[in-house]
Amino acid sequence: MYKEASSSLIDREWKVAEVCQQLEHNLELLGATAIEDRLQDGVPETIETLRKAGINFWMLTGDKQNTAIQIALLCNFISPEPEGQLLLIQGKNLDEVSRSLERVLLTMRISSTEHKDVAFIVDGWTLEIILKHHYEAFTDLAMLSRTAICCRVTPSQKAQLVELLKACDYRTLAIGDGGNDVRMIQEAHIGVGISGREGLQAARAADFSIGKFRFLKRLILVHGRYSYNRTAFLSQYSFYKSLLICFIQIFFSFVSGVSGTSLFNSFSLMAYNVFYTSVPVLMSVLDKDLSERTVMQHPQILFYCQAGRLLNPSTFAGWFGRSLFHAAVVFLVTIHAYSNEKSEMEELSMVALSGCIWLQAFVITLETNSFTILQHAAIWGNLIAFYVINFIVSTIPWAGMYTIMFRVCKQPAYWLTMLAIIILGMGPITALKYFRYTYRSSAINILQQLERSQPNTHSNPNLEAPIKNMEREVSPLSVTHPKSSKASVYEPLLCESPSTKRAAGVAAFDFLQASPSRLSIIYSRSKNN
Repeated sequence: MYKEASSSLIDREWKVAEVCQQLEHNLELLGATAIEDRLQDGVPETIETLRKAGINFWMLTGDKQNTAIQIALLCNFISPEPEGQLLLIQGKNLDEVSRSLERVLLTMRISSTEHKDVAFIVDGWTLEIILKHHYEAFTDLAMLSRTAICCRVTPSQKAQLVELLKACDYRTLAIGDGGNDVRMIQEAHIGVGISGREGLQAARAADFSIGKFRFLKRLILVHGRYSYNRTAFLSQYSFYKSLLICFIQIFFSFVSGVSGTSLFNSFSLMAYNVFYTSVPVLMSVLDKDLSERTVMQHPQILFYCQAGRLLNPSTFAGWFGRSLFHAAVVFLVTIHAYSNEKSEMEELSMVALSGCIWLQAFVITLETNSFTILQHAAIWGNLIAFYVINFIVSTIPWAGMYTIMFRVCKQPAYWLTMLAIIILGMGPITALKYFRYTYRSSAINILQQLERSQPNTHSNPNLEAPIKNMEREVSPLSVTHPKSSKASVYEPLLCESPSTKRAAGVAAFDFLQASPSRLSIIYSRSKNN
């Protein structure tokens, strides 16, 4: 009987379960075995540290409800009474689930003003009803809660929950160690797989692979933060250096009567982007504003990344203004310095290009927090390479720059012009940076000062005020509800074959679909208003 059920091609799982139910009667228990599921080292500390960094946690597991709660308590995922409160969403039909969801949602809204760790727990069957009938209400609950436990969920439901959080404009990171976590990992913005005894399926499907859960703390706080800082600088600096040469061309067009004549020749424009300005900025991948130890000790500074302090419209506007200011300085100083000289346009072009290269070398130096030998070699070696390349090109008769660099460098006015460009271009920016660093210090600036004065940096009371201000600035996201035209992410938990429906009861399914709940009526009224 079991062999026939296990080899069936239609409703195999249901037939196997039916046979097992018929056979498992009047049995005498002879013994029991158990597999120890130990918690990895450092899990509670990792979760606590990442919570301080403003990261919310959801636990999606296939374990039973009691097992999931015990694991959550063991790893400090939820706080015991009276510091924390765990709200249960459950029900056997649509009305019970609706009332339970409404009660939890109301409690969560009231407790959001209190300093209490409130979380909710829901099982897979209840979650299926919620995602089908109360998607908008559950979305509101997801936005209010910092912690959630979803037990007895399938791999498809894990992916649905990640998709729901992505619809709320949250940045999601999914971490798992088994094959049932692959869909969830692939659905999230960032997937992290743990390679271990569960196999390598999750690690192969993820963006990053780690050996232990505790390595997640270093991955986010250290490598993630460094990557954000370097990407922000690289993108905005590339924007700045391109605008700098464009603004000089625009200024020259006014002097030349908008004739369309280019101040720089084609070789200079090509070398400007390929050689002169690309090498130094690539060394920004080695830049560290704070040491790894300091970042791990003060996870709250991740709020600056979450608030977009280094990459936002205002910072782009600052780099835009800097490029416009530097272009005006280079062009005006060059024009006035050589106004009485009988110079060719190629010489004027070389002086302006040299001013851009000198300015960008000092800009990168000013924006770099930690210097290494490679960074010094890239910045100043690139400046030397600029002169070497142009001296070589100036020896080629057909290159269009014959003897230009030799004549320019022999003139004292050239070096005085470079000095004037550096002083006028970098003086105001350096003064502004010094003012912000000294009189309007952020938590990062304070930590930088402590690192320079005290190598072994520990917690300091001066950090509390800047960090609290930063936490107030990082307000919850204002997210609109998904549109009704959007395709539903609901997927049925049970197989919808005719035999399954008969076994579950057709009347029950009709009742779940036909009876509107009080919560649905409330949402329909608010939507109409």
